[in-house]
Amino acid sequence: MNNSERVQLLLIYGKCNRNAREATRMYAQQYPDRYHPNRTYVQKLEKSLIETGSFNRTNAVQQQPRVNQHVNEVIENQVLAYVHLNPRSSVRHVGHEVGIPKTLVHKI
Repeated sequence: MNNSERVQLLLIYGKCNRNAREATRMYAQQYPDRYHPNRTYVQKLEKSLIETGSFNRTNAVQQQPRVNQHVNEVIENQVLAYVHLNPRSSVRHVGHEVGIPKTLVHKI
């Protein structure tokens, strides 16, 4: 979705008294040839706009400074230790907890 489509979706959401189910139904009726998001998309879009003032979602991981993209011994040991203590953790979760991208977790 581009920004103008997002604005149109949020305007419909407002007309529907912030009822996301109704808004997605009305949006699909008015714009049958467009992508039809689900209700959670509308709710997250509103939340993002309120919290950040932007349609682009930012999260804590994106706001953290980037670490060196190369695997060094310290990072490797942190990842291995975390996985040893939490063997059922996802790659994404391990990366978030250690503070590195999930692509680096895959390399390890």
